[in-house]
Amino acid sequence: MEVIHHEPHGRASRIVEFNNVLYFEIHAPAEATKRPMTMYEQASALLSRYEELLAQYGSDKRHVLRVEIILRNASDLDEFNRAWCEWVEDGYQPARLTHTGLILPEPVLLGIVVTAAKITE
Repeated sequence: MEVIHHEPHGRASRIVEFNNVLYFEIHAPAEATKRPMTMYEQASALLSRYEELLAQYGSDKRHVLRVEIILRNASDLDEFNRAWCEWVEDGYQPARLTHTGLILPEPVLLGIVVTAAKITE
């Protein structure tokens, strides 16, 4: 089986595909560097962007296998979870890891890494 590198750039690829699984690099809410945004707003915007990316590469949020959430501040977890619970569909919750320790531009409060299966019906 072939490993496909989508959108390679310098040190990484934005997405690597193998055996009908999509491995996304970390994504952060781009709008956060342009205007002040709460954690809830950043999380909602980023999850919406992931829906677009998943569709672009042949998947959707029901096929997300694992999500890694990196928060700048642990105190933002409740606000992140509020956006998450609105986004994720009951019965399709992926495995999830949440931790702190983000290295992104200062106004960015979170990053998310997704692994998803492609839809192969």
